[in-house]
Amino acid sequence: MPLDPLTATGLVLPEQQFCWNEADTRRYRHAVGRSEWQTGVLPTFAMTAPGAFGVASPEFYHSRPPEIRFPGIRLRLATLLQQEQQLRVHAPLPPTGSARCRGEVLAIENRGGAAVLVQRTELVGADGTPLVSGTSRIHARGEGTAGGSTVRPKAAPPPASPADAEVLIHTDEQQAVRYQHCGKNNSLHGNVHTDAAFARAAGLAGPIMQGVCTYGMVCAALIDTVLGADITRVRGFSGRFTGIVFPGESLHVRIWTGAGEHRYLTTVPERGDAPVLTGVLRW
Repeated sequence: MPLDPLTATGLVLPEQQFCWNEADTRRYRHAVGRSEWQTGVLPTFAMTAPGAFGVASPEFYHSRPPEIRFPGIRLRLATLLQQEQQLRVHAPLPPTGSARCRGEVLAIENRGGAAVLVQRTELVGADGTPLVSGTSRIHARGEGTAGGSTVRPKAAPPPASPADAEVLIHTDEQQAVRYQHCGKNNSLHGNVHTDAAFARAAGLAGPIMQGVCTYGMVCAALIDTVLGADITRVRGFSGRFTGIVFPGESLHVRIWTGAGEHRYLTTVPERGDAPVLTGVLRW
């Protein structure tokens, strides 16, 4: 069911209200393994907001395939993988608060055998203060059309020099389940993260970690390792997903320090250091 870029591009999604309290931020901290000495709310917590995934947000799902239906967009959940996520921090997230989440489809890139949805979301405080804005790229397998480019933009390679710092993050078998409880409308069924039968039907060996769970865990570890556990120093965090993570695997993060930023590469030691996430933390 090919997408219609002319109709979908520029689509503005229904605005969603996001309210949270300290119990929500504690639950998120537990889900991503944040250390006890960090104070404040991780900026990646914004990814639990209703509407944070744009058209792929659970708030917009239909009960039967195609679960995602908007003008020019018909998508099945089993075909989707998150390719990239960028966050820009405008103001610290308070431990308790409310905000509005706004979303828009910026573009649809035709990759021949697949399509990539480029979306922007903004989290705006109740008083109109911009809090966090994000740009995401979602890969939709089988949704491209003939004539599209089959060349996937490559992530920037890590520096050739030895890493300035390294950290090993351990996940456990229940990591994806804990993260799934962070969202207001997340179900344990009908997804590749907590439903084994659904994951196998999608061609996977078993449930995989949510990309944003890996993303949040790496962000928290970087803040501990290179920012002295000071969340308020974060100005931006980007990640390109290059592989999947199974709950229970480890994450080996190598870090290179530059002017105002820390580049990182995350791999899974249990699978020959397979790369899974690479990006930049800006401060």
